[in-house]
Amino acid sequence: MKHRIAIALSRTTTLSRATALGCVLALALAGVPAVAAAQGSSTSTSSLRAAIDVTAEQWFAAQARADSLDRRIELLTKTLADEEERVARIQEIADKRAIQIYEDSTQGLGSMFGDDPLELGRRAALVGQANAESQKAIDALSSAVADLTARRDALAGARDDLTQTLDDLESRRQTLDAQLVKLQLRSASPADRTLLTAEIERAGIAAAGDVTGSATPVVPAPASEVATIAPAPLAAPSSSGRVSSHHNDPFLVCTRGHESAGDYTVVSSSGYYGAYQFAPTTWDVVASHAGRLDLVGVLPSVASPYDQDEMAWALYQWQGNEPWGGRC
Repeated sequence: MKHRIAIALSRTTTLSRATALGCVLALALAGVPAVAAAQGSSTSTSSLRAAIDVTAEQWFAAQARADSLDRRIELLTKTLADEEERVARIQEIADKRAIQIYEDSTQGLGSMFGDDPLELGRRAALVGQANAESQKAIDALSSAVADLTARRDALAGARDDLTQTLDDLESRRQTLDAQLVKLQLRSASPADRTLLTAEIERAGIAAAGDVTGSATPVVPAPASEVATIAPAPLAAPSSSGRVSSHHNDPFLVCTRGHESAGDYTVVSSSGYYGAYQFAPTTWDVVASHAGRLDLVGVLPSVASPYDQDEMAWALYQWQGNEPWGGRC
């Protein structure tokens, strides 16, 4: 009897183990698709973020070229004004000399200085010197005019270059916005995703693509094929009163003092937001680059001071002070 009970217990234990093992295997196999889907989504999001970084690098480079051309144009415009003032002065001198020479030649030396030969010779030399100085002034005027013309041509060429750069800049901004909307859709919560989808459909935007997507990086499309997209503003995450470790960094202190006088909620009439005057596209690009997908689509002016400091520091570490015009 004891032997039979031992065999029965052994069989029951074996069966229980087999059943437990089967359950574990079933659960593991059931979880494989979910894990694979999660890994695929993560890979796809990472690929999209990498593609956004590539486009953003080109976008920042185009901005730098535009800023450089702006500075050149500003310098040329100032030089142009200085040259015009100089030309006006030279013209005044030349006019006075011409009038003097004309009056001297019409009145005659004798009627002006009498008949003394020595006096006549001395006065004739003075008139000749005045004539030479007038010619020198006229030559200087001609040279200034030629230089002025060359500067005008250079200014016009710089403006043409700037127009092309700005066109390229706008094209890349549109591409970035399309990619960022797609990133928003992938990383948003179900409730926010529904809101974003409704906003996109209401705006008639079809460039954001599907929500799941593939692991293939997005290739920037030509400007003619990309819709102008403004990501729907989302609620800002709470910072729980935290203070960024970079808050008192000299660069951030200088930049927010210059940009907003330290006002984290300011919105400029030209479309820049927050203490560091981020453009929405720049903010979203930096949030993606820094891995803060919860900030993509949040207006900078409604983000917490902690997050604004963090994003400004991330942009500074990534692109230096160029996005703020090279200041501080």
